[in-house]
Amino acid sequence: MHRETRDQVQPFLHSGERLIAVCPVEPAPGVPTPPAHLVTLAEPPALVRRVEEMLPGRLRRLARSRVLDPQRSRPAAAADAVDRAPDMLDEAAARLVHGPGMEGGWQSTAGDYVIRRAGTRGWSGDVLVVTDRRWFAVRDASPLWQSAKEFRLYWEAPRTAVTALRAQPKGVLQKGRMDLWFADGSWVALCAELPAHAQPFAEAAARYA
Repeated sequence: MHRETRDQVQPFLHSGERLIAVCPVEPAPGVPTPPAHLVTLAEPPALVRRVEEMLPGRLRRLARSRVLDPQRSRPAAAADAVDRAPDMLDEAAARLVHGPGMEGGWQSTAGDYVIRRAGTRGWSGDVLVVTDRRWFAVRDASPLWQSAKEFRLYWEAPRTAVTALRAQPKGVLQKGRMDLWFADGSWVALCAELPAHAQPFAEAAARYA
């Protein structure tokens, strides 16, 4: 299961670290969007930077300025607020139907996970990974015009920071849902890309807890 994905995350393993399980995931309905001022957008991949080097001077300066970054541009911040408004309504509706998707403030471990993922805007394909030492998450940062995937790590925590991964928790309707619980009492809800993989992934993680 997930043989290709397991191969793709191998480069992120430390020396002697043993891979236990991987699962392509996405945030569950109801996971809130963090405030823009808490989010730091990840640097673009090396290939994108090389493409920027090939741009004419004025376009290159525009690209490097990250003028579309809401944290660096007031017009971009205003546009971002307008763009985020429908998402906030969708999240509120999702919480009414499915319940909350996160527990804990933005300073919690769950909040840190959501904030760090928000910084990968434009990336795709979340993969949650558990090893004998830690948990971590990667996403594909390759641009649309690049066929090869380029996974980058955006979050990690030691095994001791995670107390449980509960698949198909009671009282929720989403197929493939998993609640990732942290030692500080916070949690975040994720959905397995293939619902049938949620339970085996949770069981594999618990087996080596």
